[in-house]
Amino acid sequence: MHPYADSYRVEGDKPDAFLMLHGWTGSPAHFRLAAEFLNARGYTAYLPRLEGHGTSIQHMQETTWKDWVRSALEALYELSDYERVHVVGLSMGGIIGLLLSATNDVASITTINSPQRLHSRRAWMARLFRGSKRIDRGEPSEVPYGEAAEYWVHYNDSPVGMVADLLDLMDAAERSLPRITAPAVIIQSRADETVHPDSAQILYDGLSSVDKRIVWLERSRHVALLDAERDRIHREILAQATRR
Repeated sequence: MHPYADSYRVEGDKPDAFLMLHGWTGSPAHFRLAAEFLNARGYTAYLPRLEGHGTSIQHMQETTWKDWVRSALEALYELSDYERVHVVGLSMGGIIGLLLSATNDVASITTINSPQRLHSRRAWMARLFRGSKRIDRGEPSEVPYGEAAEYWVHYNDSPVGMVADLLDLMDAAERSLPRITAPAVIIQSRADETVHPDSAQILYDGLSSVDKRIVWLERSRHVALLDAERDRIHREILAQATRR
């Protein structure tokens, strides 16, 4: 396991905490810069490693979406001593965050490039290949610039038989939206190469939250936390802790 791929937690002295959930085939490393930003301002940030991630594709193939949700739920319970818990999720992590928000008392929910529609047409055929052990070998991705480079830790390859689990999660999250009333921020990159930007409006329209908004990013790709507008994302996440 890469040292940045494991769960990570930093303690602050404020009564609020942030639960930060990584995406499908990703790792907690993607949230390291955001966690450091929040902790420097006195907040606790907990970045759990979802089951099957951060180790090997073969390990991931032994899990299902239920294992990923359970990992996130257990992490949420570990923050039960805090006065308020804000849930933040990148991509699939945002979808899981929505599911947690539908059944638990959270102070706010922030999603970052979380899918309801995908660019890939092949993805919608994924349920035909459920259980397949085939692995799609991905091309090495372009490493971010500057300080973000060392946190570029995830699987480059994709487990074909597990895309169906991601679709199941997306469907479950969409059904849960009317039950969510927590303040919500939906952050979406217009140039996202994975998630279709229409996803943001679908999430916004489905939420029952009175306090909700969409934040559009113009210069970031899918893993926006390590891209050009990461500082703006940090500020938007922080704003959720100071809004009353």
